[in-house]
Amino acid sequence: MSAPANNCTRFNAGTHQALVLLLSQQLADAQFRRADPHGAERLWREVAALEIDPERVIALLYGGQDMDDREALRSLDEAWLDKQRATQRRSWTLRKLHLGQPWLPQKRLNPA
Repeated sequence: MSAPANNCTRFNAGTHQALVLLLSQQLADAQFRRADPHGAERLWREVAALEIDPERVIALLYGGQDMDDREALRSLDEAWLDKQRATQRRSWTLRKLHLGQPWLPQKRLNPA
């Protein structure tokens, strides 16, 4: 499977997830079953070319699910996505909390 050009092809969420699952299954086959370093490297490059979060693929590879069970992989991927969404929602407060002010109060000289 070759990577489509990122600027000319947009995937909907379902198609994107199916692609992530397929690449994860192919990576598991190349890395773990066949021990094919060249095939695994090619697939990791494809993951990068498609701008898929490598942590997402790693979570699927090492999630403890049977790599041939697409429903289990889909559930695992949904859980990972939910966790990422929750983290993104929470993180804005830490970045915007100080609104450009220094993290620690600065000592100011008394003008008097």
